[in-house]
Amino acid sequence: MKQSHTPSADTVLILSPSASPMPELNETRLELEQTTSIEESITVQTYENSLINNDTYKMIRPPTGYLVWSESCRIPDVDVHAPDIMQHFKREKYKPCSNKKALTAVYFNTTSREYVLHIDESEIKSYSKSGKVNCCYQPILRNGTGAKADVDYKLGKCVPFKKSVSLPPSIDNILVQCDSNRRNVYKNGHPLINEKPRVRERLNAWKKKDTDRGRTKPPSILMIGIDSISRVNLIRAMPKTAQHLYDNEWFELSGYNKIDDNTFPNFMAVLAGYNKDNTVEKCPPKVLGALDNCSLIWNGFRDHGYVTGYGEDAAEINTFNYYKVGFTQPPVDYYLRPFQLAAEHHLHKTYKSGLTFCLGYQQSAQFVLDYAIEFATRFKDEPLFGLFWTNSFSHNNLSDSSSMDVVVLNYLERLAKLGLLDRMIVIFFSDHGLRFGPARTTTSGHMEERLPFIFIWLPQYLKQRHPSFVNALSVNKNRLTTPYDLHMTLKHFLSMSERVENKSKVLAPAEGCKKCQTLLEPVPLNRSCYEAAIDEHWCTCIPYTKVNKKINVVQKLANITVKYINELVRNFRNGTVMSLCRNLQLDNVVSAHRSYDAFRPINANGTALDVYRLHFVTKPNTADFEVTLRYNPVSEDVKFTGEISRLDSYYKDSHCISDSFVKKYCSCA
Repeated sequence: MKQSHTPSADTVLILSPSASPMPELNETRLELEQTTSIEESITVQTYENSLINNDTYKMIRPPTGYLVWSESCRIPDVDVHAPDIMQHFKREKYKPCSNKKALTAVYFNTTSREYVLHIDESEIKSYSKSGKVNCCYQPILRNGTGAKADVDYKLGKCVPFKKSVSLPPSIDNILVQCDSNRRNVYKNGHPLINEKPRVRERLNAWKKKDTDRGRTKPPSILMIGIDSISRVNLIRAMPKTAQHLYDNEWFELSGYNKIDDNTFPNFMAVLAGYNKDNTVEKCPPKVLGALDNCSLIWNGFRDHGYVTGYGEDAAEINTFNYYKVGFTQPPVDYYLRPFQLAAEHHLHKTYKSGLTFCLGYQQSAQFVLDYAIEFATRFKDEPLFGLFWTNSFSHNNLSDSSSMDVVVLNYLERLAKLGLLDRMIVIFFSDHGLRFGPARTTTSGHMEERLPFIFIWLPQYLKQRHPSFVNALSVNKNRLTTPYDLHMTLKHFLSMSERVENKSKVLAPAEGCKKCQTLLEPVPLNRSCYEAAIDEHWCTCIPYTKVNKKINVVQKLANITVKYINELVRNFRNGTVMSLCRNLQLDNVVSAHRSYDAFRPINANGTALDVYRLHFVTKPNTADFEVTLRYNPVSEDVKFTGEISRLDSYYKDSHCISDSFVKKYCSCA
């Protein structure tokens, strides 16, 4: 499978700030220098005005059509225009959420150090024939305790104002309402980043320590994510955004492989270094207070004098709240969720693919991205850690993100224009590709689900101070990497601070993957999915060959899997949900694949095991499933690897079940 912009096997990339555009999808602007060998020792000639570099790393460029190529891992490069998936993709145009401009706006007065709420008087006639409006604002407050702490909010008294008003520094977020002739004509919301006294005390205390000990300011970390976008679909659906990243010296990790099914376990790998078992043991998300006590990476940054922030749109499917209890206390200094809950309840909503796409006068995602920019701007001169995540324009549909290409591009460009990239590390990434729907049932969709995009920005001063980081990230572009590695990289960034006294504790291996490592050092070329703690079901390294779906062993394995699914449901919570779900039967096997002989695992008895990947449909619910199994051809023993994936949308099929695990397998009676 060949992607048009992948360099050929006999090329050395010389990263250059100026280069010619690539064909078709504004091909990545990389100057290509031809060589005669796949294996080479190269010097990565880095960026304009950089002081580096004499370091060299032995690299093996993957052959054409591959992202990673080694004895242990061969990840194919999915064609952006693969016919099987293009039949499910349609480029969409951007449409504004309203034909009116917002009547109100907020800006931060740098002199008074206050936010000012302002009415745009030129827009009043769009809302009132009389030209008169009466407006007030209400503070949005986190409310409730226990299990309701992360789902409840309350509104304060509505405070009238005219033209403009300075907002009290104690307010975090506001809802604005305007009436004309006793009729509500306007509602909007504005999240704020007012400085909190306890945060300022922390920042000042650490700053004094730095001054007293002659230490420099630690690097800031900003993480911006888009849910369910594969590396390939970023290029396909958001070519202008992708082009910007390739043109502006961002480091791509093409072999970044997810480690589990959905957002939460992949988040936990990044934020805590945990696999699913670690999470259940240490901070089970359905147990009240467990997430508050979880060793999430933002706690480590806060404990070393950073200001922290987290925001996410689509409140109903937020990572820590979807079939989970969330946080009993705000997990970070600046937490967008109370605003998002209030906004989604009070503002006009437009749905797209089942999610809130427009929220009032702008896209729901824009509240998150605006919050990220404001957070980074307000604390530009302080060490910060922020994670800002969007779901609303990408989670449920392959094509939806195409309408937001220019919007996302504009936010990335604003980071540069505001000078935020000068001293800040930025990680722009996703958790996985699209997980369900018609596109997911394709061969391309299988690979894309497992290979999300990730790009890393290093500020110029860091590249000059640490040329080895540049070389390592360049080398790792075509190596197998994981969310666990990203976790170790975040810890590496934290340990770079002179504030960290016990570096060995900070840099302790990820519990979910003891062999995983920082991305600021070269990842082993021959790394396998086993070494990277990736189950075979999620592993893209293993080459498969198609086999006849009607042969006995395939039919046998498919029936065993259906029986296993029924047993999962039957035994769940001591059989308490069994009566709600129908018994499933095998309808048909859609496709069957077996791993190449060279990649067959060997068991303790020396027997080579077959690895099968099956896509099958069950009845009576016509559900699509995908499973990866190890099969012993001698003993006929079967072992499931990872989870059994549900490829179609199952919202309606499993409406009677609220547990996220068993929902995938239950067909409500």
